[in-house]
Amino acid sequence: MLLKPKKPFIDWLKSVDTIDETYEMLNEGDVNLLPDYDATKQMEDWLKKYFDDIFTDQLNNWYIDEELWPQMRTLKMFKEWFDYSMLTMVWDTEEDDIEKL
Repeated sequence: MLLKPKKPFIDWLKSVDTIDETYEMLNEGDVNLLPDYDATKQMEDWLKKYFDDIFTDQLNNWYIDEELWPQMRTLKMFKEWFDYSMLTMVWDTEEDDIEKL
């Protein structure tokens, strides 16, 4: 899943702190590897269950103080705060093994 923050996330970030140069990083987005599914419907079902884990990871990447986070996070809010694309294929073009960080 390719995930990119939208304006509400950036607005929240600006409300918490005044940082300018790091906003460029937001345009890159993040990639999350999901379980191996055959269809995007299965991925959407997975997202319904785990959206808050991804949401909190995104918030935590910027501020670890949970008091600063929006408290009533919903799937609807997730979709308002993030653009995402479900991809069914990922190609490993490297010869080395993939490592989990």
